[in-house]
Parts: sequence; structure tokens; C-alpha cells
Amino acid sequence: MKKIETKLFISIFLFFFGAYIAYERGSNFSDGDSYSVINAFLNFLNNEIYTPSRGAYGHPIPEVLIGFIAYNFGTRISNIFCFLLFFLSIIFFYNAFLKNNNKNVNLFIILVLSNSYLFLENTNSIDYPIAIFFLSLGFYFLKSQKNFLAYVFFGITIASRANFLTFIYPSLIIFFFKELRNKKIKNLIISSLVVTIVGLIFYFPLFDLHNYTLNFLDLPFVKENDDRVGWYGGPSLEFSSLFPRFVYKIYLIIGIFSIFYLLTLFIELIKKIQFTEIDNIILLFILFINIFIFYFMPTKILIINPFIIFSYIIIFKYLDSRKIYFLIIFNFLQWFIFYDIAEIKYKEKDICYAKEAIEYNFQISIKKGMLVHYFTNNENMIECYSQFMGNYSESFKESKPLKSSN
Repeated sequence: MKKIETKLFISIFLFFFGAYIAYERGSNFSDGDSYSVINAFLNFLNNEIYTPSRGAYGHPIPEVLIGFIAYNFGTRISNIFCFLLFFLSIIFFYNAFLKNNNKNVNLFIILVLSNSYLFLENTNSIDYPIAIFFLSLGFYFLKSQKNFLAYVFFGITIASRANFLTFIYPSLIIFFFKELRNKKIKNLIISSLVVTIVGLIFYFPLFDLHNYTLNFLDLPFVKENDDRVGWYGGPSLEFSSLFPRFVYKIYLIIGIFSIFYLLTLFIELIKKIQFTEIDNIILLFILFINIFIFYFMPTKILIINPFIIFSYIIIFKYLDSRKIYFLIIFNFLQWFIFYDIAEIKYKEKDICYAKEAIEYNFQISIKKGMLVHYFTNNENMIECYSQFMGNYSESFKESKPLKSSN
């Protein structure tokens, strides 16, 4: 009983600590797309014209939710809102995939939040935690046999992060695979139709504005004669550019200490995983498709949120509590001390420019941990973002409700 109470206390503490960081961060986002998500809402509010929050695409639901909250209550509250949804998604993922596990939900919460990147990056006003939340709801309702609700939330997930469709449709095929083997396709057709219709509803005004073409998608795969390099903000599509970034960022998000501990458990984990179990097939598919996508766009670590979360689900499912405790300790260690294996030189030193690595030198150095660095870092990105906020810049700088600028 006391152990359960201790885990509950730690999980509650981590929630309020994350909420505090989200509040304290205000408009000083670590994610360079956060301000553009808000701007998509402001531009539609003021000019009735939709401009995607990214140069290549947009995500209507997060743009509306985050923009509305930032406009009426300020970026501190929109940050807390996103962190709250991320926290709730952990609980829904547990109930979807780990409910019959004999380990406590609070231990799973602690495991996920002990990862410094998951903890800190999801305190931004950004679309990733919103999409993760709706994805977790979809799986929760699917596993609870409330299929229609699951399909609706999967559709909302696509409207929150369009690339999540690469997780959803294959997951439905896997989930209904036994029926498909018996030539029963009704449930798969219904689920695919509902997910597609719900997802497209939120993009309908955009299609109507552009005469039902894909011209609003500034993608080289869609537009003709477009061979731009780094169209998504990342490096050129070459092995020499992609692979080093890919490996380095995977190493970071798994954990600079945890990765070696997990390697010692890898064979044990592989032996225990039941590869024919439907849940495991879904988990492993999403894990690998996410990491595959990340290979071609190794920009921000938030892109591989699903990879690390679903990895933790599998680890939590098959490793005993003692090993989970050690993993949590190694994760927390990165909060306070950090060693780096590479000295990276960037093209631009100005903090307002996107970081584009031009040179790597392998060199071990000891640095402040992620949490210590967050509280001692003097770089303030608010000035960088505020120049794009127009008439709302003063309220944005002070993290006040943006409507107070009117």
C-alpha cells in the first residue's frame, strides 16, 4: 500500500512539476513551430484565410485549440493544456495496452515522464501531444469494444497530425486481420470510411478554398517540378546527411545512460515478446514505421514521441518492476548530468535561426543535465518568435492573453 502511495505521490508531483514548467515557459517555446500554430488561428480569426502552421502542411484541430486558448488565456495556459493532454494520453495508453498487467499505472506514468525529452518537449504549445492524446483515446475505445468512438477519435487524430494516418490504417488492418482471413471485410470498411470522413471534415474548408486541389500542400511529392532540398526543415535526402542525425537523436531520446542499460536487456526482451499477439504487432508496427519516417526527417525529437512511448509500453509489459525501477533511475540521471559524444558546429550561431549542423567532431564532454540546463539556460526565444506575431507581439512577449493586444 505504501509503495502504491509513493508511486501515486511521484506521478502527481511530476504532473504538477510539468505544469509549472509549462506555465513558467510561457512564450519561450523550445519548439520553433509553436508560434506558427498560434498564427494559423490568428490569421484565420482576423482575415478569414487559412494559412498552414507549417510551410508544407497544417493541422486544423491543434491550430484551433492552441490558438483559441493562447488568444483568450495566454501561452502559459495553452502550454499547460498540451502537457495535460500528454499526461492523460499516458493513462489511456496504459488502459488500452497494459490494463491486465500486474504493474501499477503510476509506475508507467513515472517511466514515461522520467524521459527528459518527453517531459520537457511536451510542455510546449504544439500539436504533437494533442495528436498523441487523440491516438490514445482511439486505442482505448478500440480495446474497450466501443468501435465507433474509436474510429471518430482516430479521424480526429489525423486532423491533429496528418502523418499519424500511417499508424492508424495499418493498425485497423492488423486489428481486424482475423476477420479478413475469414473474408469478413465489413468492420474494416466501416472503420476506414469513418476515420477518413472524420479526418477530411476538418480539411474540407481548405479543400473548398483551393477548388478541391492539393495546391495548399507545399510538398515536393505533390507539386510538379519541385525538387527542393530540406523541404520539411531538415537535411537533404542523402545518407551522409540523414544517418548521423538519425542515430544521434535516437540515442538522445532513448537516454544517454538508459540506452546501455536497455542493450543489456535486449535479448531477454526479445525472448519474452509474443510476436503473434495482435497488440504487440500493432505496437511494433507503429514503433518501426515511426522510426522509419523519422529517418527521412530527423529534425525535432517530438516526431518520434510514438516510438519511445510504444517502446516503453513493450518494456513495461515484459520486464519486471525491478528492471523498470533501474530504467527510471537512469532516465532521471539525465535530468541532472549529461555527457555528449559529439561537438556539433552549426551554420548559424544566432539562436533565432534554425539549427543546421555543418560539422561533427567526436569528442566526449560533460554538461548540465536536461532539467538543470532548462533552468539555467539564458537563451530566450521569445524575441525571435515575437517578430512574427504582428499586433499581438507585446502580449505574446509577456505570455498574456493575445486578445489583450486589441
